[in-house]
Amino acid sequence: MKNRVFHLLILLLLQALASTAQKSGEQIFTTTCVACHSIGKGKVVGPDLVNVGERRSQSWLIRFIRSSQAMVKNGDAVAVKLFNEFNKIPMPDQALSDIEIKSVLTYIKSKSKPATSSGTSKIAGKTVNPVTVNKPKSTGVKQDAVKRVTAWDTSSIVIHSKKMDGPIQAKDISAVSWEQAEAVVVPVSPQQITYPNLPVASISDLKVKSLYFGNWVAFLITWADSTRDVFVDADLFCDQLAVQLPVDGSSIPSYMMGNSGGKVHIIHWKGIWQEDCERGFRDVLDAHPNLWVDVYPFQEGELDRSKRIYAKDITAEHIVESQSFNNLPGTYSKNPVSSIMRKEPVEEANATGFGTLATQETQQAKGWGKWENNQWTVCLVIPVNTGNINKAKFTEITKVSFAVWNGSKQNIGGRKHYSSWVDLTLK
Repeated sequence: MKNRVFHLLILLLLQALASTAQKSGEQIFTTTCVACHSIGKGKVVGPDLVNVGERRSQSWLIRFIRSSQAMVKNGDAVAVKLFNEFNKIPMPDQALSDIEIKSVLTYIKSKSKPATSSGTSKIAGKTVNPVTVNKPKSTGVKQDAVKRVTAWDTSSIVIHSKKMDGPIQAKDISAVSWEQAEAVVVPVSPQQITYPNLPVASISDLKVKSLYFGNWVAFLITWADSTRDVFVDADLFCDQLAVQLPVDGSSIPSYMMGNSGGKVHIIHWKGIWQEDCERGFRDVLDAHPNLWVDVYPFQEGELDRSKRIYAKDITAEHIVESQSFNNLPGTYSKNPVSSIMRKEPVEEANATGFGTLATQETQQAKGWGKWENNQWTVCLVIPVNTGNINKAKFTEITKVSFAVWNGSKQNIGGRKHYSSWVDLTLK
């Protein structure tokens, strides 16, 4: 009897372990892999993983998942081919055990359909191409209607930019013209492709409208955010928004900040810059009024003790007015991040992949943001088709994608929410 009970317990334990492995495989896939891969819905950033276990050996997959770039550097032919085919976007190394990787492969197998000899799949007795299974028809979402789709399948979303008869003012967020524009809900998901990443999402989607006039395209973007985060400090981060367009509308690069040979035009708004434009530059002494400040070398001339002006009274504005940039190299070199007398809360930049973001020499974009009733509304007015090699150019149709940061949730840099490419058409 005891032996039977023992064997029963062992059986139950093995079943529990198998169930846990399956669950952990799904959890790992949905938190780590889904940002770049689908199972039977086509390419995303990386290849479709449907039936991947039938195309590659388990040992090869374990090595590739753990460190694809090590295999590329060692000259593995398949790894090199995949790396080149997918715009040379490196897959991050995964600190997963063999058991965890096998659980992911088990999950992928459970979600894959048996492959036919032609490489297609059988669904409901019909042979179909995995890339086109259940692909929704392309249609825009009009006015304030909400259409929910996954952040990784935005093929059903089209933003129709409405033509205006005159210039669009970024600060006129409540303009009547925006009521004529169609509202589209664009889902966003946490960035988990490269490090630093965002484990948990705090923003689910953006509501986007678009207008255009001449060589300017404008976006009015709204999202829910319960806190107005416009300060940056040792433990404070600000809310941010970015819009991304392909520089060459005829050749669509990776939506993950472009790729080698695929440049993107990025327009970046920051809450702290909005605060600078509205209320003036927030100096260190504004944030920490009890801070003791000694005088900077070579700035003794700024002191006027007869008027009771001491070292602690010298502000960033004083330094700008006197052109005393000795100790402000960022401001001296006109780094947009170090700007003190800011005129716009936005920056135009270019990128050709992770870690390549660079500011543009010519800054023309306009922007303005307003936080009210637990939501941000930001307007960005962007120059296009100007002849500048760093600006986006297209005729009637192109792609656009978005990124958004929630400062109160420690979002900064790569810790952000983002969308894949969405169709943008000029009506």
